[in-house]
Amino acid sequence: MTDSISSDSGSRSEIAALLQEQFSRLTRRLRTLELPNGMTPERLSALSVIEKRGPISVTALAENELVRPATMSRMVTALVEEGLVKRTGDKNDGRGVLVSATPKGRRAFQRAQEQRLSHFAEVLESLSDEQLVAMRNLTSALERLTVSIQK
Repeated sequence: MTDSISSDSGSRSEIAALLQEQFSRLTRRLRTLELPNGMTPERLSALSVIEKRGPISVTALAENELVRPATMSRMVTALVEEGLVKRTGDKNDGRGVLVSATPKGRRAFQRAQEQRLSHFAEVLESLSDEQLVAMRNLTSALERLTVSIQK
């Protein structure tokens, strides 16, 4: 079956359309999962990047999240006001500002992430062993696809 897919560009287009449709549906469903009070999917995503890559500049954070720097600046301001992140001067750039998670922010991120993953794991309970193996294989394929798209 792999040979027929690789030689048929129509099949590739069909797969691309199916992937796009399912990614869109999955993304919308994930956005509806309940998060702790005050946490939005956008804030969780930004906090995740800050937690994993921080301290990070607002510009780099915006690039990572695929939003305009002004949009990210407003979100960072809200996160600072809630005590989830803090701004500090960039020692390498006198005018630069870096953002890092506070202990409260790390706890909020961890709580939201655990809640989301717990819900996801519950949903995976309904899958067969064969479907779970397919999901694991899919994650590897998606990782390769993501790397290819970024090139």
